[in-house]
Amino acid sequence: MHLKGMEKVREKLPGYAGKRLALVPLLMFGMALLGLTFLLILDILPRIAVQLSFLVFIEPLLPIGGMTVLLVVALWLVWGVWRKRIELQADLGELAYQRVIPHGISGIGLLFGCLVHMFVSVRSLPPGPPVNELTTLFSQSLLPLVGIPIELDVPLRIVLGSFFVLLGLLTMRQAVLTFGIDYMIVIYLYFPDESEIQQREIYSIIRHPTYFAGILLGLSAMFFRMSVFTIIFFVLFYAAWRAQISVEEKELMERFGEGYSEYMERVPGLYIRLGDLGTYLRFLLGRSVDEA
Repeated sequence: MHLKGMEKVREKLPGYAGKRLALVPLLMFGMALLGLTFLLILDILPRIAVQLSFLVFIEPLLPIGGMTVLLVVALWLVWGVWRKRIELQADLGELAYQRVIPHGISGIGLLFGCLVHMFVSVRSLPPGPPVNELTTLFSQSLLPLVGIPIELDVPLRIVLGSFFVLLGLLTMRQAVLTFGIDYMIVIYLYFPDESEIQQREIYSIIRHPTYFAGILLGLSAMFFRMSVFTIIFFVLFYAAWRAQISVEEKELMERFGEGYSEYMERVPGLYIRLGDLGTYLRFLLGRSVDEA
């Protein structure tokens, strides 16, 4: 399938001509794998070094601490795309974006690594069960504690998790098809004069549909496990997206002024109002009508 905006991507990344362009997604997947490996090692470290009482004591904190550290590193890399823009453009001109894109792609990869880790059952990892009872407790589903029959626990989590993962993937797919890969990887942050005003119906109900897709995938992981760990993971994941939006919208307010501030007051950033579900459904089905 030919991705919308791919010609612009090739134009702005001359150093990745031909098959070398595949290095960009490979970098993202490689960083996702690296981030996931880091988190899994932290999860099982106390079970490997069980003789170290300190590690046994902090075992319940390691998954949370690891997720926090990785999200901070991911944001730092992604923010570099914004933070280094003026300096790199002064030194490299039109090649500035090509220089900075590995930082942004690496950050996105780490975010994906965090997302995949949210689906993992911490207590079920090898080489054996957790060595701290709190780790086991924090890994268990909370649904039976709120009155859900034990026989419905797993089926309900599978249904809820599957629903939100499908919704998230459909939203992400439609965002790519609608806006193009060039907008998705913020090429026009470095080439604003070449951008087009995005007057899409979806923007009348949510400011960041792509980031909303990430939130939906995070929700799917939370519901799939529905444990103390995954609830905390989702809160951290959501906070990371909010932090990224604050950086991005600061630049947008500088570019568009009071008009964008008024738009922020009218339209939610990361959720859909009940009355706007029809518009959202049209977007998912590819039937949105562009606004005049």
